[in-house]
Amino acid sequence: MQSELYLWGYAQSENPELADKNALEDLLTQISVRVESSFEYTTVESTGGGFREYSKSVIQTYSDASLTNVMKSEYEKRGVFYVLRYLKKTELQKAFDLREDKIRSLLRVGTKAQSEFRMGDALRNYYYAFALYLTHPYQSELKTKVDGKDILLGILLRDRISSLLTHIKFEPKSIIKDAADDKSKLIVECTYKGKPIENLKYKFHNGKTMSYPQEVLGGKSEIVLYGAEQTELRNLNIYIEYKYENKAMHDRELSKVLEVVSANTFSNHKTLIIPSNKAKKTKPKKLIKPKFESLNTAKGSNTYYKKKVRELLIAIEEKDYNAAYGFLSAEGRDMFDKLLKYGQVSILPLNDTLKIIELDNETVIRSVPMSFYFPNSHKRFMENVVFTFNNNSKKIDAISFAISDKSIYDITNHSKSFGSIKDKYTLIKFMEYYKTAYSLKRLDYVESIFADEALIIVGTVLKKNKPIDDMYKKIGEKEIKYQRYTKKEYIARLENVFNSKDYINLEFDEAKVKKVNGDQKIYGIQIAQSYNSDNYADFGYLFLMIDLSDSLEHPQVYVRTWQPHKSSGGSIYGLEDFRLN
Repeated sequence: MQSELYLWGYAQSENPELADKNALEDLLTQISVRVESSFEYTTVESTGGGFREYSKSVIQTYSDASLTNVMKSEYEKRGVFYVLRYLKKTELQKAFDLREDKIRSLLRVGTKAQSEFRMGDALRNYYYAFALYLTHPYQSELKTKVDGKDILLGILLRDRISSLLTHIKFEPKSIIKDAADDKSKLIVECTYKGKPIENLKYKFHNGKTMSYPQEVLGGKSEIVLYGAEQTELRNLNIYIEYKYENKAMHDRELSKVLEVVSANTFSNHKTLIIPSNKAKKTKPKKLIKPKFESLNTAKGSNTYYKKKVRELLIAIEEKDYNAAYGFLSAEGRDMFDKLLKYGQVSILPLNDTLKIIELDNETVIRSVPMSFYFPNSHKRFMENVVFTFNNNSKKIDAISFAISDKSIYDITNHSKSFGSIKDKYTLIKFMEYYKTAYSLKRLDYVESIFADEALIIVGTVLKKNKPIDDMYKKIGEKEIKYQRYTKKEYIARLENVFNSKDYINLEFDEAKVKKVNGDQKIYGIQIAQSYNSDNYADFGYLFLMIDLSDSLEHPQVYVRTWQPHKSSGGSIYGLEDFRLN
């Protein structure tokens, strides 16, 4: 307590937990007093107080995640507990340095997302970085190079967010009247400097109420108007999402920071002029005018599959499901039925981003944009749907939801030693089948892909597992704790989950794929997963160890782990945590 090397807090109480809590509170007060002057030029409206209150609330955002080396000394005398909490001043600077590293990392991720026109990801990462910047006590020292000149990180981040929100445009393209349900679908084109954008979310206000979050996919979105809205509304007020506070919940440090700086806002409002208040009924045949981009040299068969997909989409739009069944095999029909039950489906106008891929005995039509609406929860999701034809029967054998272009790039951007083009495509296809199986509640498929003695970890306590041929390392030493399930237990649990949900929607991002050395086709996939359902949502990190040696028809999942957070070192479970003999 007399040393100049430490900051400390002290408390006493007959309750040991209270004594410890108050000692920590006293320590945080001492730290906030130390850095209080650093926030003199920081906006503090969110605290409703002055610099001292703001600096104290800021330091509390460090307490759980970064101030990991707070030491404790305590003793008890005559029923009274005396607690000293103390921290080296050098450790405090380490916490500030870690936050600076996080700011710069988020800026890099946001910059990459912006270059790929994933504007929702860009806005999210820029805003997270900006929020963290506002809680750094030495903001004036945080600079970066732009065109060879030093610029404050805060100024750069504020400019990036404002520029994106300014240049994102919403333009109405068409209105489709559905007289039977007394509604109209307004198709909106969403661009940034003339380029179609991805992964953006927004809400609109119809003059009375605010909508649930809407989604932009492939540069397009769909707004549904009901009843009198179709004729009375002249424009819609649109509000672009940029805070993404729900996605920050998996990061305790970031979640606390967003609470502290919640008053810092950007102008995210757009006005969308509705082109006609008398929407005319449009026949689907006129709406669907797909153009296709072939990725192969075989042109003769493409005409047939273009025609069949066009006819199938028209049948879906006209709700002529008997006609649609004519394009489907028995297995394809089962998946088609589940697709229609997934939500009220509508097809967005197609464009030249559609692709045809021929590989072995399959022809795949990729990226048909569809919208799915769930009236009970008023949720709407957009998915790029993939149709897979069997070239022998010329029927659709499989329907799946595409993973993101970024995830596809993360898989394909590997050398030949990782695998052939076919291997990479098979891996992409597996991930899309996996994602779709959970969304369409295909319990039979999920059960078929897990090895009988698969290691499945999803909960809070990690227990030792009977290994598959001693393939797993001792992983109980990890700090994160989980619940281990047998395959039978997991499938039973999953069946209950499927039965209790109106819908399930999975989003994958940040895919990292590694391959076990050698000729074996065993891969480890680490991927960020957003899980949404009508009564539960979470974000976490999924790891799958899969064996594709016996082709896509018989994939085997040896390991599945899920964790809500990365470790303190920024890692998640991966191939290095397991071994194959």
